[in-house]
Amino acid sequence: MSAVGSSTAPPERGAAPWTLRRRLVVGIAGVVAAVLLGMGLLSIAVLSTSTNTVADAQLTASLSALSQSVDKYRGPPAVGGHGHGGGVAKSFVDFVGHGRGTVIAVVADGVVADSALFSGTGAVVLSTDAIEAIELAVTDLESGGENRSLNLGDLGSYRVATVVNDGELLVAGVPLEAAEMALLRQGLAIAVFTVLALAGTVLGTILVVRLALRPLARVVETAVEVTALPLAVGDHGISTRLAAADTDPRTETGKVGEALNQLLDHVDTALSVRAATDRRMRRFVTDASHELRTPLAAIQGYAELTRQDSAELPEITEYSLARIESEARRMSSLVSDLLLLARLDEGQDLHVEDVDLADLLLTAVNDARASAPSHSWLAEVPDTAVVVRGDRERLHQLVANLLSNARVHTPPASSVTARLRVGSPGMPVQLSVQDDGPGITADLLPVIFERFARGDASRTQVSGGPRSTGLGLAIALSIAEAHGGTIRVRSSPAGTAFTVTLPTPGTRRP
Repeated sequence: MSAVGSSTAPPERGAAPWTLRRRLVVGIAGVVAAVLLGMGLLSIAVLSTSTNTVADAQLTASLSALSQSVDKYRGPPAVGGHGHGGGVAKSFVDFVGHGRGTVIAVVADGVVADSALFSGTGAVVLSTDAIEAIELAVTDLESGGENRSLNLGDLGSYRVATVVNDGELLVAGVPLEAAEMALLRQGLAIAVFTVLALAGTVLGTILVVRLALRPLARVVETAVEVTALPLAVGDHGISTRLAAADTDPRTETGKVGEALNQLLDHVDTALSVRAATDRRMRRFVTDASHELRTPLAAIQGYAELTRQDSAELPEITEYSLARIESEARRMSSLVSDLLLLARLDEGQDLHVEDVDLADLLLTAVNDARASAPSHSWLAEVPDTAVVVRGDRERLHQLVANLLSNARVHTPPASSVTARLRVGSPGMPVQLSVQDDGPGITADLLPVIFERFARGDASRTQVSGGPRSTGLGLAIALSIAEAHGGTIRVRSSPAGTAFTVTLPTPGTRRP
């Protein structure tokens, strides 16, 4: 079934799009975070290079001192000794010229022959763990050359340099603990600074963007306020405008505000012209309808007067007078309907009082049952009175028009049911008229309540009744709206239902 005025389900949408404010904040924060991260990584890389340079300078001095000491203190060849001197006359722990934490060793045939670890109080032989670490790395150390960073067991990380001297491998290393601690402190400092700077950037960006977008927010508020106005009905104008501060064409937002003000001016002018045209049209219809009633009554009266002597009139003359009377009555009814619509449009012709809808509906159904006995008329109303504030005569006309519409557009023996439903206290009441006729075509449903909208030939001709003027449902809609109500229609090949919603005295307006 389709229904005039009924809402359809909104189309499914994906994830909610990001607002301009969120895009700016996230974009700026992302750029700042990338810059801070790049600067942090660059500073760590520079610091690492600097510490390695210092360590390499210390290594160069230690390795030079080691080479000189080995050559100076190498003794005469010893039986079974290694190297050019056959042995070392002085132990490595007695060597001088090495800084605190420096490690020196000599490797012969892959085995550490002697070693020393220097401290502030003297030198000691390397621990077994450190010696094993040097012997494990001896394959790479044999070639000498570039300085390397190695883990010497319990001693930690060292920057190591090697040199080959008389078939032996001299090894010197300086500790990297201080450099690693410096890098760690630098990394932590950069991380903390990055977090704080990013948080400050986000907060500052939110504040700046909020201040910068205030004019745009006022433009949006103005647009939303205008869209809430009921411009489709009545003689409403648009008095809402943006302030001069929000319409400065030198700014982007000002250009939008200026364009919106110009648009509102154009729409307001168009609405004023339309309202004036509607008022003139309503006045014309009212005046024309009022003026036509007198000559139409005169035409009908003279036709009836002439037919009083029907015995002396030719048959064709009497037939013509009968048709004149019929068309005059039809024209008088049409003029009355137009006059009523014009008065309802102007908010006139309503005498408000307490009206019992249940009694009114029963009376209207009884009248319809008497005028159209070929149909089956049913009424379903509550046992108690259903009181609304309105014009009794106009509400009766609303119900009568709906019942007449069902009678005219359904074949004999059709069933028409009028129902009155009452919700909880303070809620609107619903009055419906439902028939089991052939239904309304889909192309007619959207315009069914427009003036001079006539049903399709299949629905009009099934009853063989008079041709509809197309004003009955328009009058019903105008009466319902004049009482603060609504009217909807649902139709299918199995039948049609008109539902009128009217507020009760305690109904809260939205």
